Amino acid sequence: MEKDIYLYLEGKVADVMSRNPVTVNKRESLEHLIDMFKAHNFHGYPVTDDDGHLVGIVRDTDILSIFARRDPGSVSLRVVEDVMQRPPLVIDQGETVQKAIMKMFKDQTRFLAATGEGGRVEGVVTRTDLIRGIHVRRLD
Repeated sequence: MEKDIYLYLEGKVADVMSRNPVTVNKRESLEHLIDMFKAHNFHGYPVTDDDGHLVGIVRDTDILSIFARRDPGSVSLRVVEDVMQRPPLVIDQGETVQKAIMKMFKDQTRFLAATGEGGRVEGVVTRTDLIRGIHVRRLD
């Protein structure tokens, strides 16, 4: 007879996030961004300005949504800044895994930029990362 299990969450965003994320500059070409999506298995990137400050995020859905328009060629898109999400979808690295899950579902995104002191990008957290915060306890 199998025992019942109890699922619970534990930890902070900093415990599960991926550190030193790959970022993209807001002035990079869309061609470069598309190459980045093809080269990596990421759902998005934090977008920075020339000084390295977080200014947005760009998701795979932002690129794909271009083709949901009737005539994608009629829109002038040249650089990352033209398609990025503002303000960036962020969570402080000190927040709980539970709060990150709630925010991710509320914002309907697969990843969040994880920030630290001064709003600096410290990492990214994905849905897969958040699963590391789930623990299982077998009930006797």
